[in-house]
Parts: sequence; C-alpha cells; structure tokens
Amino acid sequence: MSNAIESFGFPSDFQQESLKLINSLMELKSSAFFLVDPNMTHRGVVTHNLAKEDDDLYQNRYMHMDPLNPKLHEKGGETVVHMDSIMTPQVISQLVYYQDFLRPLNYRYVADIFFRAEGKIIAVITLLRAQSQGDFAQDELTLLRKLQPFLEYTLHTVYLPRRLAERATIEARHQLTHRQLDVLELVVSGASNKAIAQELNLGLATVKTHLQHIYHKTGVSSRTELLSQVISDLKLIG
Repeated sequence: MSNAIESFGFPSDFQQESLKLINSLMELKSSAFFLVDPNMTHRGVVTHNLAKEDDDLYQNRYMHMDPLNPKLHEKGGETVVHMDSIMTPQVISQLVYYQDFLRPLNYRYVADIFFRAEGKIIAVITLLRAQSQGDFAQDELTLLRKLQPFLEYTLHTVYLPRRLAERATIEARHQLTHRQLDVLELVVSGASNKAIAQELNLGLATVKTHLQHIYHKTGVSSRTELLSQVISDLKLIG
C-alpha cells in the first residue's frame, strides 16, 4: 500500500516513526499509537508487535474496563500515566481487564502517553511490557514526559493539518458527506464492512449503503478501484 494511501486517515509515517523512536529508547513487548474521536473511541491505529485481532478485542470488549482509558484522564492534565502508579499490584491482579485481557496476552505493565488539543485528548500512545521485562522505571517515565511535548507539537503541526487537507480534497472532489468520509477512511485502512460497522456504530446494511453511494460519487465499482481513485486524488495535495 502506498504512502499516500497510508496517510489518508491513518498518519502511519508519523505514528510508525514515533513508535520506532520509543522502542529504540526502552524495551517494550508491544506498543500502539491511535487517534481518539470526540466520543472517545479510537481510530487510525498503528501498532508495533500487536496483532490486529488483539486490538479489535480491546476496542470491542475491554476498552471500557481499562484504567488508562482516555475518558478517565481527560480532565486530569496528565501527559504520561502509568498503571502501577494509580493502583496497587494487588488491585491490578484482581481486575477483570488484567485477568481476561492483559494476562492471557502476556502483558503486565502499561504506560500511556496522552496528547491534547484545547484540553481534550486527541491521541494516545500505549506502551506494554511483559512481566519478565519489569516495570517502567522512573527515569523511563521521565523520558516519556520529555518526549511528549515534541510528539504533540508534531501531531498538531504536521499530521492534523494534513488530515484536514486530505479530507477536504476528497470531500470537494466527490461531494462526500462527513460520514461517507469516515467510511472511506476505514475502507482505505483495510477494514471489513463488519469492522466499519463496529467502529462507527452503524448497522451493516447502512455501511453497505454508504459504500454504494461512495462508489457512485467516485465513479468506481469496487474497493480496488476506489483505492486507486483515492491515491490519484491525494496526489493533488502532494
């Protein structure tokens, strides 16, 4: 998949490089960088050593149980939150979230980096470690807090303006609605109709209807043709 496709709705270059940087600075089992919608669901996920099905399981079943869920920390102003700093190991070991999700996947220690705009969390980097890798040390958490302003600045000045430009280009060229743009972003990411329905809280029939309208407006008849059209459109903004 081309860089143009990857950048549409999924700023993978920036996200991937951010994860590479952090993984070069400390030992991690897995990590993920995702965007946060106003309704506190996460999208635009880029992962390192984390299976898509595990992320889907988290989103669909366990996100609301996560003690580091952005919804719980938006008003606090924290930039880096470490699970073992907000509850004891004994409490963590008793959480359904730990017993049914983290432990079966061999995760024990978790730290999240939050990025905000106008006080609201708009993106999160999640860092995960196995029991054998040990907890996050204070100097590592300090390092993450020092990295956060740089990554947040880049998010605001590089990614967000580009994403808005991309959406505006596609919207103007094909007269798509905002919801159709949301569906198109997920199609470009490789999401199935079922995954799109779950992500956008839509019925499967509604997703199929949106896709038919998108095909009609863009003059294509398949996902492959749609991806080719999007690549062509995005070349207009460089």
